[in-house]
Amino acid sequence: MALALREAGYVVLPALVVLLALVVFGHLSLGLAILGLIAAGGAALALAAWRVRDLGRVTTWLRHLDDGEEAVPPDIGPPLGELLRPALELARASRRQRGEILGRQALLDSLMAALPDPVLLIDRQRQVRRANPAAERAFGSGIVDVDLARSVRDPGILAALGAALAGGGASSVTFTPAGDRYKHFAARIEPLTLEDGTPGVLMAFREQSEQVIIERMRSDFVANASHEIRTPLASIYGMIETLRGPARDDAEARDSFLETMAQETARMTRLVDDLLSLSRIELAANQPPTEPCDLDGVVAMVAEAIAPVAARRKVRLEVEVPDELPPVKGDADQLHQLLVNLIDNAIKYGDGKPVTVRLTAMAAGPADAGPVAGRPCVEIAVIDRGEGIAREHIPRLTERFYRADKARSRNQGGTGLGLAIVKHIVRRHQGHLAIESEPGSGSRFRVLLPTA
Repeated sequence: MALALREAGYVVLPALVVLLALVVFGHLSLGLAILGLIAAGGAALALAAWRVRDLGRVTTWLRHLDDGEEAVPPDIGPPLGELLRPALELARASRRQRGEILGRQALLDSLMAALPDPVLLIDRQRQVRRANPAAERAFGSGIVDVDLARSVRDPGILAALGAALAGGGASSVTFTPAGDRYKHFAARIEPLTLEDGTPGVLMAFREQSEQVIIERMRSDFVANASHEIRTPLASIYGMIETLRGPARDDAEARDSFLETMAQETARMTRLVDDLLSLSRIELAANQPPTEPCDLDGVVAMVAEAIAPVAARRKVRLEVEVPDELPPVKGDADQLHQLLVNLIDNAIKYGDGKPVTVRLTAMAAGPADAGPVAGRPCVEIAVIDRGEGIAREHIPRLTERFYRADKARSRNQGGTGLGLAIVKHIVRRHQGHLAIESEPGSGSRFRVLLPTA
């Protein structure tokens, strides 16, 4: 109402001035002037109220358009009505443009979320503008709107980021996170312009931990295999030279040397057999077993075969098998080898204490069980009560020739390949291997195999 009165006042004001002038000069009586003013004011107020009502309808319609609603334009005459069609076309164009922007934004979000590698978008203040789920898993959640230096403390990364923000070109940097020395990343740093026109940087990371580990394992394998073979060969060669020379006629020394040579030859034979076995398992890695296998029968055969070894070391072997155990998809010969390796290790390093072999049917594997997570499976647990394994050795136990205690392993006659063979057998069977150990409390090796 106030707006209508104000608009009417603007219209009546000139009429008021004219009427006052006519009264002053005697051309019009005061009564007629007042009547004229009242008539003009009423007409102006009615016209203003009509215009204000139309303006309100247009304002409401424009607000609906701004909210994205396709409202019907009000029926308003000129001149205000002539603005409705251009406003409607402008709103439609704006809505189409907004939809395209939102679509591109959603596509970008989907692409970033689908990328398996970490991706970060950094602004000129070094704050993380955006991070995909892989980046949050690698560097921790809550890294958005936080300085990059809090998540990635590598000096090389920060220096390359500063150079890119200062106008430098793209660069690549490799680094190892400070909190996890077993991980290795390669980072690609690309300068770009952000949506607000300011300089920014896109950082794409590629984890190279597996490649680094494979390269290290390859070099370690060559070095260790050479060492494992060269050592007994050097010993045998030295004994042969001694028997040819000073000990030619020494019967006692000859018998001792021949016994040692037989032991070294047996050690090399075991090493070659394990290498050949590992090679055969790797060749069939992409051909998982499809036939059902009864684990209770395999365990019984292994327990019978290994009983003399346990008796010589005065170790009690405890086998716990439930009455009803579902079959698994497995190669009986390889599972036999897997159990022999695990039980033999438990007997060797169990310090003469009992060793337990326990089979358990599980309705669903635990969430961290890799290929058998959430699937029906059978767990094979081999438990010893020995001195245990230090935590830092556990991640590398299944590497070829890796030994937590090299001297003790060689004295026990181990080749350093037993757990590597176990790992590859489990992998071929699409199962899961878990190693749990605490120094002084023994070790627990768990193998989960999918049921048939």
